[in-house]
Amino acid sequence: MFLTLLLTCLVNKIIAVVLLVTVIVVSVRIYLWNYLRMCYYASKLPGPPAYPIIGNGELLFGSHEEVSHNLLDMCLQYQKSLIRLWLGPIPLVLTLDPRAIQEVLNNPNALEKSFVHKIVWNTTMGKSIFTSEVPEWKHHRGIIVKGFSPIILKSYFKIFVEKINILSENLDFELNKETSFDIFKYLSRTTVDSVCGSTMGVNINSHKHSESYFDATHRLLYFVVVRLFNVFKIPTLFYRFTEDYKIASKCSKIVREFTEKIIAEKRNKYEKIDNNLIDVKANKKNEYKKPLLEFLMDFTKNNEQFTDAQLRDEVNFIIFAAYETSANALSYVLLNLAAHKDIQTKVYNEILDVLGENNGDSIKFDDLPKLKYMEMVIKESMRRYSTVPFMGRQATQDIKIGDYTIAKGVIITIPIIAVHLNKNYWENPLKFDPERFTPENIKNRHPYAYIPFSAGPRNCIGIRYAWIVMKITLATLLSRYEFHTDLNLDELRFQFNVSLTLVNGHQVRITPRQNL
Repeated sequence: MFLTLLLTCLVNKIIAVVLLVTVIVVSVRIYLWNYLRMCYYASKLPGPPAYPIIGNGELLFGSHEEVSHNLLDMCLQYQKSLIRLWLGPIPLVLTLDPRAIQEVLNNPNALEKSFVHKIVWNTTMGKSIFTSEVPEWKHHRGIIVKGFSPIILKSYFKIFVEKINILSENLDFELNKETSFDIFKYLSRTTVDSVCGSTMGVNINSHKHSESYFDATHRLLYFVVVRLFNVFKIPTLFYRFTEDYKIASKCSKIVREFTEKIIAEKRNKYEKIDNNLIDVKANKKNEYKKPLLEFLMDFTKNNEQFTDAQLRDEVNFIIFAAYETSANALSYVLLNLAAHKDIQTKVYNEILDVLGENNGDSIKFDDLPKLKYMEMVIKESMRRYSTVPFMGRQATQDIKIGDYTIAKGVIITIPIIAVHLNKNYWENPLKFDPERFTPENIKNRHPYAYIPFSAGPRNCIGIRYAWIVMKITLATLLSRYEFHTDLNLDELRFQFNVSLTLVNGHQVRITPRQNL
């Protein structure tokens, strides 16, 4: 009896070991087969010469600034439909051609964000609609988009005006100074105040607060991209032993505590209101047109699938994305206007025509669509200096584009900054020329030659929000100040973080606006 039991246990263990070995062998074979397919199809594409083991790693040698310029120069050199690049042993496919970009961004097999993006982003900023897997992304986007309807955005208008007036009060301290200052530092605080006051319903004045949150987000953006540029730092197992990880963890804690404080403050105020009579079905559709955070808190309370942790990570991303990208885009617009006085004057004259003599002090929501030339200037600035220089996807199945195949598993990178400088679609692409965006010129250009907010199903959720904030801000500031700069825009030093960062900031000077 004992011998039989012993033999049975032994046989079961042997079977278990055999099954485990079989699973490992099969998994390795499948992985190797998929990897070899990826390499085979990638090798068919044009691209820079690659070396054994490091691939095109020489592009990543040097300072962060040098690496950024290396990558941009490489992209501009190979302005093909598809380009092959090797990140060490990992094959990447880049595309600068609008027709190929359209196919990729609208292909259901290219909706997934790359595994590298997920690794480096989720460990610092949390998992949100920015990097979540397609099923979760569809679910969460369907929820969050209800907080960005036109009616709700219009209700934020007075909050935006109030926050921008506070910005003007702070900028007055810079009037007539001979030394320049970084306008981004002022704008970033205003855009944080705007997103928290509107979508979150929490009033803060970040101009008077510590800079810890802004320093933390700035450093996190830097570390995210530095990690992307170093194949040895991508695996979390290795990254945890680096000094970067220690610093990024501290910064991540600061950012999350800021978000948690916003949620806690809103919840403390909101739960004092009697919400017992809320219609759950109506709430799911946000029929009450509540600000985003109120709507999400109600949704979390009535849906177990949307947890408090998910609420925090989504809110964290929304605050960051709304403040950083808007402030960055506005900073480049004002820097361009400071360098091109004739264009600045033309924008100011349009503001006078639309708003009258009181201009920025009397702006109304319905005035915003009338600022046509201002819109052209913003678009040209976002073309010349792409707010987000790169974005990445991963093929979940083989994708056929022209004569080439992008194999399942391959990371697809779209260098937006290079797309916007593609000489095949933009004549004299380095020139700042708002006339590129007249209705006639837009009509004659491929729609995917210009994608500052991405495009396709997984485009930016806050496009309309951004346009409202940017137009109100510019109308107000240009009504009160004339902007100047001593920078030569042909010699700007930039580096790729999550957004396009100027090494020495967006340096401008301001003087009181003199009515013409």
